[in-house]
Amino acid sequence: MTKALGGSIDRFIMLPDHKAASAVAGCLPFRPTHLVPHPSGRPWILADLPHSRLTDIRSGADALVLIGPGPVELDPLRTALGRCRDIAELDRVLARLPGVFHALATVGGTIRVQGTASGLRQIYRTRHGETLLVGDRAQTLAELVGAPVDEAALALRLLEPVPHPLGERTAWHGIAPTPPGSYLRIDARQAVAVRRWWELPSPTRPVADGAGPVYEAMESSVRLHMTGRGMVSTELSGGFDSTTVSYLAQRERTRQGGPAVLAITADSRDPLDDDSDWAARAIQLNPALDHRILPAERLPLAYTDLVGAATERLDEPSIALVQRSRVLAVTELARRAGSQVHLTGHGGDHLFVGLPTLALDLLRTHPWAAVRRIAAYRGMFGWSWPDTARQLARRRSYRRWLARCAVSCGPAADWRTPLLTWGVPTTLPDWVTPYAVNLVHGEIGRAAATAHPLAPTPGRHLELDGIRDGARLVRALADLTGRAGLPISAPFLDDRVIEAALSVRIEERVQPHVYKPLLQRAMADVLPRQLLTRTTKGVGDLDLALGVREHATDLVGLWKDSHLAARGLVDADRLTALCGQPDAPQLDDGALLTTVACELWLRAVDSTTTLQERTDAPSLT
Repeated sequence: MTKALGGSIDRFIMLPDHKAASAVAGCLPFRPTHLVPHPSGRPWILADLPHSRLTDIRSGADALVLIGPGPVELDPLRTALGRCRDIAELDRVLARLPGVFHALATVGGTIRVQGTASGLRQIYRTRHGETLLVGDRAQTLAELVGAPVDEAALALRLLEPVPHPLGERTAWHGIAPTPPGSYLRIDARQAVAVRRWWELPSPTRPVADGAGPVYEAMESSVRLHMTGRGMVSTELSGGFDSTTVSYLAQRERTRQGGPAVLAITADSRDPLDDDSDWAARAIQLNPALDHRILPAERLPLAYTDLVGAATERLDEPSIALVQRSRVLAVTELARRAGSQVHLTGHGGDHLFVGLPTLALDLLRTHPWAAVRRIAAYRGMFGWSWPDTARQLARRRSYRRWLARCAVSCGPAADWRTPLLTWGVPTTLPDWVTPYAVNLVHGEIGRAAATAHPLAPTPGRHLELDGIRDGARLVRALADLTGRAGLPISAPFLDDRVIEAALSVRIEERVQPHVYKPLLQRAMADVLPRQLLTRTTKGVGDLDLALGVREHATDLVGLWKDSHLAARGLVDADRLTALCGQPDAPQLDDGALLTTVACELWLRAVDSTTTLQERTDAPSLT
């Protein structure tokens, strides 16, 4: 059994209503603290929820179970459930809740299971013999049924970035994901249908009308995360997003009463990074916040404690593993102070910065505005006219663009490459083996034959893809910090916040020379004017480069018995040589982060004791 087994993360398994499924209840890879029965009395939901709350709402033989960070009003939901005649009618009920819940329901003998539209809460399924098993974690289901690693899916994770829809694929054979924004409809015979419940809102609101809903959704989400908690902590990097969350949290704490919000700032080693200066300014303007500073010398560099990171079992490889020690240093400071939830600004950039590709979406409806924006981005990033014109003229379908990725994996694009297509060009590092390259090209080619974009236009597709990618990172971070005793939460990735932001007109929400204009407008009554003027942003590149140098020996050692190399996916000798030269230019573009993340993830999976090998499986009986 690995060290991480039984760690303090939220997880659940849902079972169908029949005798064979009941036998599975005694073989789970975690000890359930919650048991919700079917109307028949057989186990339906088995959960361990050290950080979330489970709400069980009944109306006759029908039921609705919500798993999330805070309480909900029971009577309106019970009344609404009683009026539902079909599982699909829950769409309008769930759309009124903050978008941070798992929802499981049974209406008329049909079951519905869903996560969130952002992907922050996910749903997976598999089968054990004839029994359908559904859960919120791919790794739990893989452990339960002994699913083998899917090498082709793992090879895809060496890509930077992983294009849609390949990023949603699990790295295990037989473990199927549910697309964010869709739910599983399961009938009495265990037949499964995937149904869409969430659609991208139309961007029709002027910013003057859209700012209010953004504020209200953020305030509601922050309140939900804080209600019933004692001490609450926030990330206060000094950036616009974290400052917004910190101020909203302190405003809510003043309303509720209780200890001041603990705002934590991690100093940077980069003398050009002015995040800490802006954090200090935020505290001067809101002294009610309890400010703590983690000095730069106490903040671990990237690649610290690779051995510890290789014990963390996540749903998928994530660069969060490489930054594990840094993240835990911040949350441990908050945990020791007594914090019960740690709020972050993750997701704010995905909603409010805006991508240059969105200017392309405006060409048909607002051509002159689109041309002005494209010219502005060209000047800001140094795009060449020929490259810009070439992308504007090459209006491929999404399938053709994705198919092109299968034959054009090459050097990483930089900020001087125009971004006016369906996505960033995919790249593979030069230490990937020909076997892995063939796997990647084959999988992309097959996906391109049937793939659909997330939205009809390139800008909105890429924006949604970025939101999902951000949600995947937060899921991984929440697992790492949850196991250490204090999970992070990201109110910006609440479905209601996303809907409010993306419903604002693109030409007003995204402006090349104005930093996050919608968020500025939405938080005008929350943040002092002095904080609304910031246009800079710390990036942390120096700490990353220093991490490669400081831990070069550990990185070299990682490839001596590489699990990726044992599967034929990377050239261990090439990686050993490069990591022995930490200033090598091949290590500058983030590809090493991705490869190390895959290696650490695979080591954790390979060391996991499967249920077939375990003799101490907990039982409910």
